Order: sequence, then C-alpha cells, then structure tokens
Amino acid sequence: MKRLIAIGCVCLGSVLLASCGKPVHSVDYYKQHEDERKAMLQKCTADPDLVTRDENCRSAADAQALSGSYTPSKPQKW
Repeated sequence: MKRLIAIGCVCLGSVLLASCGKPVHSVDYYKQHEDERKAMLQKCTADPDLVTRDENCRSAADAQALSGSYTPSKPQKW
C-alpha cells in the first residue's frame, strides 16, 4: 500500500512539473506585439536548436513573415 501511494505521489509530481513552463503565444499575439516578437526572434537566432523545440520561436517567425516586415533575400543567379 505504501508503495502504491509513493508511486501515485511521483506520478502526480511529474504531471505538476510538466505543466509548469513558459506560456505559448500565438502568431496573432506576436503580430500585435512587435517588441516581443523582435526579442523572441533574436533569442531564437542566437540558439538555432531552439527554433525546432520552442513553439514561441515558430510563432514569432510566422508572425514576422505574415506582418509584411519580412525582407526577402536577393535572388541568386546560378
């Protein structure tokens, strides 16, 4: 019985810790908050691995592309 209670406490603690974290913002949020979008994009470009792991990086990049402030690179001539 004690073992079952201990396992239950560990599972409950794991669920509570997993729910803690940074809030995930939507693309619309980053469209409306330009300063936060720029800060997030700087943070994401500093750590390229973060782009694949962080939903906020993807939302900020999408908002940048959709906001019209995205500047495409020059076309390459091969």
